[in-house]
Amino acid sequence: MIECAPSTLAAPDRLRRFRRGLPLNGADDVLVARQPIVGMLQDDAERVVGEMLSADLASSSPIDGHSTERWTAAGVRHYLHETEGDGYWDFYKPWTGLMLSVTDATYRHDSWVRVEGTGFFKLRILLSGALRARSGEVLARAPEALLYVSPGTSGEGYYIASGEPIQMVVLHCRPNLLSRVLGLDLRDIPPPLSALFTPNRAAARQRVAPSPEVIHVARRILESRHELSPALRDRHLETLSTEILLQVLGILQNWELIQQAPSAISARDLGLVYEARDYLAQHYANPPNIPELARMVGLNQTKLKASFRETLGFTIYDYILERRMEHAAEMLLTGEYAVAQVAYAVGYEYPANFTAAFKRYFGQLPRTWKRRRP
Repeated sequence: MIECAPSTLAAPDRLRRFRRGLPLNGADDVLVARQPIVGMLQDDAERVVGEMLSADLASSSPIDGHSTERWTAAGVRHYLHETEGDGYWDFYKPWTGLMLSVTDATYRHDSWVRVEGTGFFKLRILLSGALRARSGEVLARAPEALLYVSPGTSGEGYYIASGEPIQMVVLHCRPNLLSRVLGLDLRDIPPPLSALFTPNRAAARQRVAPSPEVIHVARRILESRHELSPALRDRHLETLSTEILLQVLGILQNWELIQQAPSAISARDLGLVYEARDYLAQHYANPPNIPELARMVGLNQTKLKASFRETLGFTIYDYILERRMEHAAEMLLTGEYAVAQVAYAVGYEYPANFTAAFKRYFGQLPRTWKRRRP
């Protein structure tokens, strides 16, 4: 079993003590893994996290009749080695059939993350950064989700680019989460998830444009590490994970209906929509206007606007606004930038206009948001 130690120190001090082999005293809910979990086979990762958390569970008393089916709120933390980069991956086990991970890290070198196992699906929600294939192709770029479905034994992976901060929430799920835990009839499970219940189906990967609600829920999961006590986090993560999963199921069902409709977007146009989205994700602070964007990707501007909204669930304007607001929120939380600096960085000429837009989007003033910094 992996050695672990409870952790209560502030992250930098805790990491220094951990790397020097010093004890990590206290009663916090983070168990620090002393060997990498990232890149393990799916079965092995679940077993290791489960063993560590069940050992923690054994030290506490059952509180209800479901205690044998549930884990404590403790998370398992995998710190990057100092030669790899800065940051960590947290792993939680809030529900039978579900393991949840939260990535908050920056790698020093392009790093390959192996993903292998049998009979599982993963939903990755990118809040910052991007995932790439070996070829360099962008598999997903924030704010976006990537669904990988492996009915049988298969392997895949992705690159995380060096120097690019990555924040990601991942639901690592077993098929029985859909059928037994959520109680869904197989007829109600849309493709590609329905392939989990069909023998000899190949693995599939699908980019998913999450709704703003999915992105906000993923951010709540990220922030719950600092805002909730261990006693509350277990139920909280269970609830938020369920909300994300159900919302994505709804998106997939709608996508299935769109694909079946006579007016379904062609594969070529779909690729051009993603090309436009990827360009805006990098140039949201100074984006082209719609006619310019349409010329860049080679698509009629009327079709671009309609296909963008139908495919991604956003208008082009709303997508640019979300990228600006989410990046602004990240900058403010660092505590390193004044509100005016953030406004200019995300494309606003006048800080007052930025402040008004931020208040409409988040319901808080930028200076209030800065105080949330943990």
